Amino acid sequence: MGRPLRITQVVHDFHPVVGGIETYAYNLAKGLVDAGHYVKVYTAHLPGLPRYERLEGIHIHRFHAVSRPFSYPFIPGLIPALTRDRCDILHAHINSPMTVDFTAFSSRIVRIPLVITYHADALPSDIAEKSQLLHRWLGQVYWLSRHIAANIAEHLIVTSPIYRESSPFLQRYRNKTSVIPPPVNPYYLESSLTTSQAKKSFGVSVDAPLLLFVGRLVPYKGLRVLLRAFRIVRNHIPSTQLLIVGGGPQLALLKSTVERHGLSQVVHLLGVLPRRRLRDAYSACDVFVLPSRSRSEAFGIVLLEAMAQGKPVVATHVGGIPYVVIDRETGLLVPPFDPVPLAQALIQLLQDPQYRSQLGQAGRKRVQTHFTREPITQQLEALYQQLLAR
Repeated sequence: MGRPLRITQVVHDFHPVVGGIETYAYNLAKGLVDAGHYVKVYTAHLPGLPRYERLEGIHIHRFHAVSRPFSYPFIPGLIPALTRDRCDILHAHINSPMTVDFTAFSSRIVRIPLVITYHADALPSDIAEKSQLLHRWLGQVYWLSRHIAANIAEHLIVTSPIYRESSPFLQRYRNKTSVIPPPVNPYYLESSLTTSQAKKSFGVSVDAPLLLFVGRLVPYKGLRVLLRAFRIVRNHIPSTQLLIVGGGPQLALLKSTVERHGLSQVVHLLGVLPRRRLRDAYSACDVFVLPSRSRSEAFGIVLLEAMAQGKPVVATHVGGIPYVVIDRETGLLVPPFDPVPLAQALIQLLQDPQYRSQLGQAGRKRVQTHFTREPITQQLEALYQQLLAR
C-alpha cells in the first residue's frame, strides 16, 4: 500500500439500507478503512437516521433527498458538498442516475479523479412496470445519464469479466474498464448455529427441507416463477418449506399469492433481517435459490453470502451470475422465466444430500479463493494509486 488516501464514496443509499449496491458499497468502504484509508460516504438521508455518524471507521454523511423518482434519490446538496471536498478519489455508482451525474460534474469542477462502479445494464421495465412509452422515455434518460458520467470518469469498475464482455454499454469504454469483483463480508464465512439449530430458530422442523431466497422484492428477481416452482417441488417433496427474506414493492403481491395457493404455513415472508439473523437464515437453508430474470442481476452478492456458509445454490443463467456460480461445480444454473427446470434443480439437490454437500463445500472454497475482502481491497488500492500517479 502507498500513502493513506482520502476517499469519498457516493451512493444513493447506504447502511442500514439493505440491497446489492448498498452491501457492495459498505464492503468496499470497510475494506479500505481496515487498510488504513480515510473513507467518507455521501448518501441520502432517511427518517430516523442521523445526518452524520461514524460506523466501524466509515464517516457517513446523509443529505436531504428532495424526491425519489423511481426509488432513486434526487440530492442537490451533493454538489456543494462535493465541490468543497478535498479527497484524493471520488468513487460513485451506476445505477444511481442523478447521484452519479452530480458526482461526475463535481469531479470535473474540482479536478478530483472519479472512479465509477458500473453495476448493471438496468432495464426500464425492471425499474417501473408501466407503459411502453414510459419505458422508452426512461431508457433514453437513463442511457444519457450513464454516458455522461462514464465519459467524465477516469476509470470504470465492473464486477465480472462476463459482464464486461457482454454489456453493450461497456464496449465504448473497454480501454478504461477493470474487473474487480465484490468482496464478501467475512462475517458470512463464520457461523454460530448448525443447520438444525438455525431451522429451529425460524420455527421450521429440523426434518423439513428448506429453501431460501434473499433479495429485494422487485419484478426482475423472478419471485413469481419461484413460487410456481415451489408448488412443483411440494408435489414431489411435500414437507419442503421456503424462507423469503427482503422487502420491496412486490411484498403485497407475494402475500396474496401465497395466501391464494394455501401456502401461508410453508412460505415464510420474513421481511428485511439484521445481519445476524440473515446469517442464521443462510445457515438454516438446505438450498439457496436466486431466480432472477434479467441482466439487472449483474452479480448477486447474496450468492456469495450463501456459498460462504457452505450452501449449494440454484440460480438462473443471466447477467453475471455464471461468473459467481460455476454450473454443476458450486451450484446449478437454469434458464430464467421457466419454473419447471428451476423446480427440477431444486428437487435434485433436496433429494441428494451428498451432492448438496459437494456443491456447498466447493462454493465455500470458491468464495475463500476469489472473493475475500483483503485481496479485493488491494486491487482497488492499486487502481486508485495508478490514477493518482498520472
